[in-house]
Amino acid sequence: LSFSVISVLTGAVTLYDHGLTWGGPFAMTVGWPLVVLGTLCIATSLAELASAFPTAGALYHWASILGGTGAGWGTAWLNTLGQFAITAGIDYGLAAFLAPLLGMEPDLSHVLPLFVLLLTSHAVLNHVGIKVVAFFNVVSAWYHVAGVVVLAGAVLILAPKQPVSFLFETVTPPTGAWLPGFFVALLQAGWTFTGYDASAHASEETHDAAVNAPRGILTAVIASAIAGWVLIIGVTLAIPSLPQALEAQNAFLFVLEHSLGRFGTVLVWVCV
Repeated sequence: LSFSVISVLTGAVTLYDHGLTWGGPFAMTVGWPLVVLGTLCIATSLAELASAFPTAGALYHWASILGGTGAGWGTAWLNTLGQFAITAGIDYGLAAFLAPLLGMEPDLSHVLPLFVLLLTSHAVLNHVGIKVVAFFNVVSAWYHVAGVVVLAGAVLILAPKQPVSFLFETVTPPTGAWLPGFFVALLQAGWTFTGYDASAHASEETHDAAVNAPRGILTAVIASAIAGWVLIIGVTLAIPSLPQALEAQNAFLFVLEHSLGRFGTVLVWVCV
């Protein structure tokens, strides 16, 4: 569940343009493991709390126990607002990714209608019932594993590749200042590593939750870290031309379609 919610395909793929534009290959090659180290510090703390208090309330329950009802109330509201924001963010990212894939201009007049359709589809799925959503959660976890393996394997094995030194090239960000741009580029990884506390929220439906809930949190972060980094490195090494990738409507699509041809287009639809 935590691995599915982190969703490497969501962050590493839909925000690939972001990382490339604000810091280039270097920001993604070095920035991803840097964010992982910071994330593991938080994930370890959450895992310890999940082991001590394995309840479905998770975050707000822990905050209530450790800091009082005010802390619990505030945490619950922050988490609720975060759930709204992350759902909107993911669906908007997918809409922006779909627009050029469907031959549309990636402007608001095309992206927003797609965004509305995606939100509506997810609302319908939640309205249908928990069993359908639970089924998709299971499918999603395995699909993420298969999707990352296929995508990374295809570009690493089949695509023409740049030398390894290409991974450490930088680009001038839109603001012109490289170091602030590098920190902005870290949002690609930072946005990806959210929601790994999902295992804790399922504690009351989990066998031996004091062990398996924290294990789920840490395992999901580590697995996502490795899978995402391999995927990013594979796609980055397959960039045929960095200036052309930066000018493309969607750099990720550009790389796969130019390095793998029609097979790359098929892989993009598999990713979506």
